[in-house]
Amino acid sequence: MTVPLNFNSRVLGELPVLLTRDDRFMVDSEGFTTLINPLLTPEAQAELAASLAGTTSFASEEINSAGISLDYDPEQLAVLVLRIDPAKRSVESLFQGGRPEEPGMAPERFSAYLNSNIVVQRRESTGDVTTPSVYLNGAVRFGNVVFETDVQGQENLFTGDYEVDRRYARFVYDQPEAYRRWFAGDLDPEIRGRQGFAELGGVGVLRQKQRFEPFRNNVLSGGRQFVLQESSTVRVFRNGVFVREFRLDPGQYDVSNLPLDVGSNDLQLEIQNDSGRIGNINYRAYLDTIDLEPGDYDYGAYVGVVSELGIGSPDYGDGELAFTGFYRKAFLDRPAIGVGLQASADVQNVTGQTRFILPGGSRLQFDGSVSNADRGVGYAAAVSYDFLVDFGDKADSFTLLADYTSEDYATLGNAFGDNTTSLALSASYAHQFTNEWFANVSTSYRMSRSDFIDDSYAISATSNYRFTREWTLQVGAEYISYGAPDGFTNRDGFGVTAALVWQGAFGRRAEARYASARDSGSVRFQQASENRVGAFGYALASTYDDGAGSVSGQADYIANRFDASLSHTAFGRSFDDITEEQVTSLRIGSSIATTGGKVAIGRNIFDSFAIVYPHESLEDSPVIVGDNLQGVYQARSGALGPALAGRLTSYVNQSIRYDALDPPRGYNIGDGIARVRPAYKSGYAIQVGSAKFVSALGRLVGNADRPVALMSGRVRPVDDLTAEPELFFTNSVGRFAVQNLEPGKRYRVELFSSPVRGFEFTVPEDNEGLLDLQVVNVPLDVPED
Repeated sequence: MTVPLNFNSRVLGELPVLLTRDDRFMVDSEGFTTLINPLLTPEAQAELAASLAGTTSFASEEINSAGISLDYDPEQLAVLVLRIDPAKRSVESLFQGGRPEEPGMAPERFSAYLNSNIVVQRRESTGDVTTPSVYLNGAVRFGNVVFETDVQGQENLFTGDYEVDRRYARFVYDQPEAYRRWFAGDLDPEIRGRQGFAELGGVGVLRQKQRFEPFRNNVLSGGRQFVLQESSTVRVFRNGVFVREFRLDPGQYDVSNLPLDVGSNDLQLEIQNDSGRIGNINYRAYLDTIDLEPGDYDYGAYVGVVSELGIGSPDYGDGELAFTGFYRKAFLDRPAIGVGLQASADVQNVTGQTRFILPGGSRLQFDGSVSNADRGVGYAAAVSYDFLVDFGDKADSFTLLADYTSEDYATLGNAFGDNTTSLALSASYAHQFTNEWFANVSTSYRMSRSDFIDDSYAISATSNYRFTREWTLQVGAEYISYGAPDGFTNRDGFGVTAALVWQGAFGRRAEARYASARDSGSVRFQQASENRVGAFGYALASTYDDGAGSVSGQADYIANRFDASLSHTAFGRSFDDITEEQVTSLRIGSSIATTGGKVAIGRNIFDSFAIVYPHESLEDSPVIVGDNLQGVYQARSGALGPALAGRLTSYVNQSIRYDALDPPRGYNIGDGIARVRPAYKSGYAIQVGSAKFVSALGRLVGNADRPVALMSGRVRPVDDLTAEPELFFTNSVGRFAVQNLEPGKRYRVELFSSPVRGFEFTVPEDNEGLLDLQVVNVPLDVPED
């Protein structure tokens, strides 16, 4: 039988074990060494291998000389590792959160997909129906190289011409092991600090660990180890707060993956051995919130021709050669830093940033930048301060920001130094009275250097109270001055705000809001559609904005091969003429994808996808894909081909669950789940079912018609005795079941009996899934109970 191997209250894995009638147990040698070797030093691994050389299974006493003690627990149905000699133990990590999970199945080498969305609008006042707008985006992947593009075509409302624009077209090459991505083509450079954004046509590189390991925790980097000479209890404290307690055997241990808090971490290990003696180990670690792990770094560098900003395809005709890039580093024991550079013939810009974590968890961040452009030298600086006051079950927070920009400050995206605001100040304070009631006060001030707009400022106070699980009430007061010239707005001054929000289950939400200073309000109800075939969603809304009003409705539908939304909006200068203008819009989206020699049609693909198709033996039984397969699914195969699952996320281990609808009785579809780790915009081809789809069942009896109970063995095809065997075992009344059998083949069952016995059977060619062997007799003496 297959049972778990347990050590220190955790499961190392599963391995085959043979149980004998005299209560002895034999452990599979290969499976045991695979599971136990990570806990042993290299020397101990070699010693264990030598003691098991030439054996396929062993009794527990045979490895005592290797310093390992085993026992079988019939209540847990598990093999227990009672003890490992401390001198032979490898260094064991106590906190496993930072250890990467074993990667799932790799994607196909080649894949491609194309998303399409078509939008049609009709204006009620004229009866005109616009030429359909078409939005296409997709990707082709070969090996680690991806070509991705986005193209859209739509009617120009001013000229009536139909225009086709390329939003981007570029090659992407990933090096996941180095957390690095290369680009060539239309670039959207990432920026940091006070850098300005500009589209480039050229090449770029970005190193960012979070892109390839998005769910990593903040952990301590670097070796932190200790050795126990005897069994001990270890308590871990972080900043004086108890984290976890371990009961550990003698050996070497590592706490490098201990999760950290933001800022300075005072870490203490309290070690109490069985004799009662207590010792302490103390050290410190520093974690910045610059979104890098301690000791990690990231960078970006892009070189190319600047595109003229605007609507439509990138235009590099009059652009200049430019560079933009940044580098950031998080240290183990001091604040992180970041630097950036942008340069072209017209503008050069240097930026820097750092953040200090102060006592009590408060943070002080500095951002600075200096530029040189045709208008001269400019500079910009910002400082922010925030702190969190933790009261245990409640917390208060305070934030203060000051940001100054000189008149001549320029960036790659703002080479002319168009800076209408010189100084921006803001502050906010939030207080939590109870878990249901909190309040916030905020204020802001913007100093203008424009001749047309004066300084603006605002102050507001709001309070939110959740009086039931679904209902929340928000009330507040505000004073606003927009600084606009007289006659441009009448919304300055004092006002009150109010909102009532209802949050139901399954994506239902309703809200009503009003602000007297802006003389605006809205009501809205929404039922979001679920990610499953046959789901509906809808929304109803109405707005009022200083006289003008609107009423709108929208309905969404999720189908197997497409999704669609239909909306209608009516608006006017007042609610009296709300039907002055009406617009109806219809959108339909679908996609086509190919990989592994298969083609599928389905809903839009957002990153990576899987084509799930039935084996020919399933005939007319469609396959389905989804998280919950109890009559609910996200994709289904059918007349238009395989099922298409298009919501996989790159560089994250995830599961694809599949099933077959109404398969033949006893048909074995396989595991019903595939563990995958997609690459960027990659694809999978997953087959449901196989040629080995038959399951056989029966009852095994020995001499004197006594049931052969709790017997194990192996099953192999007669014509290939070297094939990987299937496990065979009987229950307490001799019943058995065997899977993964192929029609037309003959199989032999070899029992682990003394003497060795077995039997053979043939799966008929026309078997559809279930083979009933009824009663199988073997010449084996079975003792009476």
